[in-house]
Amino acid sequence: MNTPDADLLHLFESLTTEQKIDIARRLLQNKEIKSTTVISSDEDKAISFSQPYVFAFTSNFRVFSNLDISKNEFRVLTYILEYMEFGNLINLSQSSLCKALNIASGNMSNIFKKLRQKGILVEHHGHLYINSNIFAKGMSHQLDQKRKEQLSNARNLCAEIEQYPESYSAMSKSERRTLSLETETKEIYTDAFVF
Repeated sequence: MNTPDADLLHLFESLTTEQKIDIARRLLQNKEIKSTTVISSDEDKAISFSQPYVFAFTSNFRVFSNLDISKNEFRVLTYILEYMEFGNLINLSQSSLCKALNIASGNMSNIFKKLRQKGILVEHHGHLYINSNIFAKGMSHQLDQKRKEQLSNARNLCAEIEQYPESYSAMSKSERRTLSLETETKEIYTDAFVF
């Protein structure tokens, strides 16, 4: 601290409380005073979770639930949700999923294809993500720039919807199994994030 500041500090300390209040009033005259009060107790604690979690966007989750998700597709999806990284990047191989869930590799390949068609899995520049308009791991304002980009890359509004013929309900099971369905790409999800 330089000498003039030390002298001022010494002078200020020698003032009475009334003199200090008078100086403060003159300094604050015609000025707006802003104040913040923080009330807390020793019992206040931050909320933390002991289990992995994701955010589900309800309107898109409802759309997703209407897409005829098979039991195995749902099993794969829930496993991926549990282990995906913040920013929705999937860092699991299909073979590791096959072992963990006891699903044959041919079936796993088909499950991934169906989840992509339904807009649940999103591929971007060789990386695979869970659609961040349905589920998100991590809040965008708390993520670093890399993970924010990953959430942005994981956004998808469209799905390939299978088009069933009008006579589908009258077909036998064997006819349904051999039926080749056409798909139509439709925008079915709404954008859940504002970046």
